[in-house]
Amino acid sequence: MATNKKLSLVEQIKRLYRFIASDIWVITEKELTKSSRFSLRLLKKIILSARGVTKDNLFIKAAALSFYSILALVPILALVIAIGRGFGFQQAVVDWLSKALSSQAEMIPYIIQFVERYLERAQGGVFLGVGFAVLLWSVLSAFRQIENNFNDIWNVKKSRSIVRQFTMYISLTLLVPILIALSSGFSIFINTQLETAGLSHFFSPLTRFLLKVAPYFIFSVLFTIMFLIVPNTKVLFKHALLAGCISGIAFQLFQGLYVGGQIYLSNYNAVYGSFAAIPLLLMFLQTAWLIVLYGAELTFVSQNLQNYNFENETNTISRRYKDYITLLIMKIIVTRFEHGEKPITKQQLADDYNIPIRLVNQLLKVLVEVNLLSEIYTDSNQEKSYQPAMDIHQMTIQLV
Repeated sequence: MATNKKLSLVEQIKRLYRFIASDIWVITEKELTKSSRFSLRLLKKIILSARGVTKDNLFIKAAALSFYSILALVPILALVIAIGRGFGFQQAVVDWLSKALSSQAEMIPYIIQFVERYLERAQGGVFLGVGFAVLLWSVLSAFRQIENNFNDIWNVKKSRSIVRQFTMYISLTLLVPILIALSSGFSIFINTQLETAGLSHFFSPLTRFLLKVAPYFIFSVLFTIMFLIVPNTKVLFKHALLAGCISGIAFQLFQGLYVGGQIYLSNYNAVYGSFAAIPLLLMFLQTAWLIVLYGAELTFVSQNLQNYNFENETNTISRRYKDYITLLIMKIIVTRFEHGEKPITKQQLADDYNIPIRLVNQLLKVLVEVNLLSEIYTDSNQEKSYQPAMDIHQMTIQLV
């Protein structure tokens, strides 16, 4: 009996692995109910994003970004505090920094002192604006590394122009202190309004709930904006919002765990003394960047989920069948062009003719590269469509 149970368990594990590895990718959503469709999509996103952690070397990318963050920490904080000073909420930024590093309180005066000295040097450069230019260059270099990592996840080979990089990075730098001030000032605003209305005691449970939720909301907004605009490609808002909410909640939970967990590291501090702050800060930065990069991976997977359907079948398809599908795609596009119909999109090809979207993408890419098809944009300018790139009367099966 024990042997049968053991074999049964092994068989169940094999069946589960087979389902995750292959069966789940051949289930078409047309066969499922709305709730089952949502569950299937969510499971696929979890599997693919977890696979992407190792495939895209997110641990190595997070370690590299941690290194760049250490190098650019003082310039970035200097610029953020300078912007906060310009808008009148410098203290809110300093208070947020103190809260974030509350477990290593001895580091805060040193960091603030470094920042103040950096700002003094930037204002007193040898040439007018040279100090501030160096500060900007340090910050923009750190942001460029973030964009490069996001582009790697999205398989984007081309970076933005220098002008577009400058405007986008400065916008993000302006946004960070504003969100910090909103997060820090939210509790003050709520308490003030309730005290003015005389409802402070009555709404105290609601107030506490809002105060707890506010940081999660602020970080979710920040990460959503980051996932939306940092990659040099078109990202749909709904996919950035999903990843932004998950990353924002995960980051806030990790921050609370990190701050609270310092109480249990007294032995570690006793051995390293004040130097304990350095490895702990590195650990915090690497985990934080891993959360951010996972969010970027989840955004990419969520937007391109359909490309993974029939993945194994597409990779193992025979040359003869691939040639047949190529001819079918060409016939469809040429016939539509001949009849004066609108150019077809790759999604329409996949849906109307039950061809895996991954295979459609591969074949369309080849047909465009050999100048048999050309890419154009539809009226909505959102999705590429395809039409013949040469005289259709000169096209033959042999040529294709």
